[in-house]
Amino acid sequence: MLEKSTTLTKGLLEIMPDPQPVTIVSVEGNPAHVVNTWSDYVQVIDDQTFLIPAAGMRSIEADIQKKSSPLTIAFGSKKFAGTEGMGRGYHVHATGKFLASGEYFDQMKANFPWLRKVLVVHVTDVEQKI
Repeated sequence: MLEKSTTLTKGLLEIMPDPQPVTIVSVEGNPAHVVNTWSDYVQVIDDQTFLIPAAGMRSIEADIQKKSSPLTIAFGSKKFAGTEGMGRGYHVHATGKFLASGEYFDQMKANFPWLRKVLVVHVTDVEQKI
């Protein structure tokens, strides 16, 4: 059965520590902008908020500043059972903002000294795809 929720689901939280690529898309970009990070870089704050360290991500940041572009963030792992055997994937629909200072920035900078900013992600919808 596919999970669908307005918060981070148990199944998604289970796969996030597995170091797999994560794709971040700014939906309203023209064209849409796409960047990547690693799932084990993501730090969960609560059931609707997580942080992603940003070394670059300037295109996504510009889309958020110009158009308040919603984000689609894809997570997946072949190590966990999904709907049809091994492999589980999710689309997280969210809003985001970039921070260059403050508590979240300091917290992430301690773990990722190379970061330029922190992308704070606020979940609006989570859909399991496989």
